Amino acid sequence: MKFELKPYNLGASDEDLISDLKKVAENLKSNSLSKKDYLKYGRFNYSTITRRFGSWNKAIGLAGLEIENFSKLSVDELLKDLKEVSIKLNKSSLTRDEYIKIGKYSTDSFRRHFGSWFNALEKAGLEKTHNLNISNEELFENLEEIWTRLGRQPNFGEISKPLSKYSGSAYSRRFGSWRKALEAFVKYVNDDSETIKEEVVPILQDSNISILKHKTGRNINWRLRFIVMKRDNFRCKNCGRSPATDQSIILHVDHITAWANGGETVMENLQTLCSVCNIGKSDLE
Repeated sequence: MKFELKPYNLGASDEDLISDLKKVAENLKSNSLSKKDYLKYGRFNYSTITRRFGSWNKAIGLAGLEIENFSKLSVDELLKDLKEVSIKLNKSSLTRDEYIKIGKYSTDSFRRHFGSWFNALEKAGLEKTHNLNISNEELFENLEEIWTRLGRQPNFGEISKPLSKYSGSAYSRRFGSWRKALEAFVKYVNDDSETIKEEVVPILQDSNISILKHKTGRNINWRLRFIVMKRDNFRCKNCGRSPATDQSIILHVDHITAWANGGETVMENLQTLCSVCNIGKSDLE
C-alpha cells in the first residue's frame, strides 16, 4: 500500500488567491497584509502565493493592498526588532519562519537591506541557522513525527519549534520548495517501505525445538510503520484515541498475530494501537 499527497493548490486560480488576500485583510480591517497575519488567517500557504505571483509584494499589489515601503525602514530598526525577537524566544539564532510569527517586519525587508537572511543574522550578532549536516533521512523522520502528531499532512507554517526540530525553510532549501520536500518524503516512504527477507527462528515448544521460517523480519521500520498509521488514520484501532486530539497519546504499530507465533511483518498483519492498548494486548497474550 502506498500513499499520496493531498492535491496541490494547482486547482486554485489566481483569482482565488487574490480574493483570499483581500478577505483576510478585510477581516483584519487593514489596508495591508503581512506574511505573519496571512500565515495565521489565510486559506493558502503564503509560499503558494509568492510562487504563483513571483513575490509577496507583487501579490499584495494585485490585491489592491498597500506594499511595505522598504525605504522607510532603517537598518537599525530591522536589527533592533531581530534582536528583540531572539530575546523573546530566548534563542541565539532565528529562522525566517520563527521571525515571521512574531516579528514586526517582512523578511523581504531584511533581504533588501542585507542581501540575505543570514547576512542580517550576522549583522545582529546572531548565529546562522543553516545546518548542512542534517541528512535527508533526519528531515524525513522529523516530518513523519509531525505528520503522526497532527494526524494529517502538515502545512508549511506548522514546521517550526516546538512541533518540529527543523524549520520549514530547511526543507525548502534542501529540496527546492516545501511541496518538493513533501514529494521527496512520499517517494522515500513508498520506496522499500516493506523489506521482505526470510528469517529462520528456533522456537521452544513442549521441550522440543521446532523451526519457524519467516518471510519477513520482526522489526517494523519507520516507513512501514508510518504507512500503517496513515491507513488507520493515526488512531488507535482499539480505543480510537489519537495524538491529534490528545498529545499524551503515543501510537505504536503492532503485529495482529504475534511474530513469535508465525505472524508476518506485512500490512495485513499490522495495526495501530496506543501505548496503553498495546500493553494491555501484550498482557493478554
